[in-house]
Amino acid sequence: MREFKRIQAAYPERLKDMDFYMPEPPPPHRPTAFYVRLMELLPRLLAGEKPGVKAKPVWKKYRLICPRGYAYLPFTALFYQWIADNGFPLKPNLLPPIPAEDLKVLKKWRQSDSRRNWQIAVTLEMAAGGATVTEVARKIEAMRKTVGDWIAAYIKNGLKAFELARHKIAPEVARRMKERKEHIIKLLHEPPKSYGLNRTSWTITALSQQYGRVFEKTISWAQVKYCLKQLRYTFKKSRDVLTSQDLKFREKIKMIQQTLNKLKPGEKFFSIDEYGPVGIRIKGGRMLKAPGEPYDVPDKQKHKGIVICRAALELSTNQVSHFFSKRKNTFETIKLLEMLLEQYSDQKCIYLCWDAVSWHRSGILLDFIKEHNRAGAPEIKLAPLPARTQYLNVIESVFGGLARTVIHNSDYSSVDDCQQAITGYFKTRNQHFQENPIRAGKKIWGMEPVAAKFCETCNCRSRHAMRGVANYQFTWLR
Repeated sequence: MREFKRIQAAYPERLKDMDFYMPEPPPPHRPTAFYVRLMELLPRLLAGEKPGVKAKPVWKKYRLICPRGYAYLPFTALFYQWIADNGFPLKPNLLPPIPAEDLKVLKKWRQSDSRRNWQIAVTLEMAAGGATVTEVARKIEAMRKTVGDWIAAYIKNGLKAFELARHKIAPEVARRMKERKEHIIKLLHEPPKSYGLNRTSWTITALSQQYGRVFEKTISWAQVKYCLKQLRYTFKKSRDVLTSQDLKFREKIKMIQQTLNKLKPGEKFFSIDEYGPVGIRIKGGRMLKAPGEPYDVPDKQKHKGIVICRAALELSTNQVSHFFSKRKNTFETIKLLEMLLEQYSDQKCIYLCWDAVSWHRSGILLDFIKEHNRAGAPEIKLAPLPARTQYLNVIESVFGGLARTVIHNSDYSSVDDCQQAITGYFKTRNQHFQENPIRAGKKIWGMEPVAAKFCETCNCRSRHAMRGVANYQFTWLR
């Protein structure tokens, strides 16, 4: 019962373990004459010894004083027990304290991706911390001799001892390596189809195989990889490049910026583009779902039609004018202009900014604009974007908000339902900016993922927003 209470007080979690017994401290050694005499002599015997002294030399000194004392084996047990109880150092550190400058370097080596540097840093730090050669070798997974050599090298020359000498390449080997690289470059400069391979791009395996056929010299996969690394060739994934090849890029951008900066009362600036064609079917996107609740979009769906929306964003009032068409051509563009001329008939001049597609610069459209300007107001002036710069078209950011709000996660039953949703979106948006008048670009409506402003560095066309990809965020300008 007493044992049970002791366990309950000291180890309550072991109460149900019937094989557990209360640990007992080892009993003290009997105070015999030999034992008392040894305990008196040990401090004097160890007074002049260095840390790490072994039991045998101390025992020999002890037997000179007490010829009839303990034999070697019982002396050894009592000797090491006394050392443990009294804190006498058993072993000296393999290294003295490392200077602060070297510690900074060793810290970088430990965090580097070089295994050798990591091993050296761990070896020196553990050696200075009192670890044995065996402990260090087990930690870094190296031989004891390697650990000893590194410690000795550091004691002798410091960290300079670990600087690797530059490997000298024999002239003949250097010539072969240069020739090998030149041959690989020749292969890379031609498509694989030139050598009868049914491929559109090179792989390391294809290069190594074709190298032997063309140059009649064998080369391994690893050698090709090494040469490509030396030549700094890497596999890269293609990406969309926002680059215009328009020679008048700077001139057109400057003209648009000057027009916006000097926009007067009675003048309106429109950003014009087409949204679509959008197929009427079940659309994917982001949606809140409970854990485990499926959200799948069928791959094969019944075609319900398409929607093409032509829209113009007026930048000074942030108002969108739109209508729906069946195709993209010059005549539909003229319809949009007629709608704008009717809505803004009280203006002196309207500026049209759009991308460089064919129906925005056709002869029929230009003739229509000339005829209208001769007839009366408002005057139409063109401010076209440079070629291949759809990403600078401000209305693309509005289309991004439109797609996220009424297109993603949609399942419209007909074209009319989709058109009504788009019309409702623009109506709500226009009403918001009528009640809160502000120019496009200083603060956009909260549903658009890209800032609706004209800026040379902007990418208003957000493909993530158009396609329903989750990796985009809203932009607010204040």
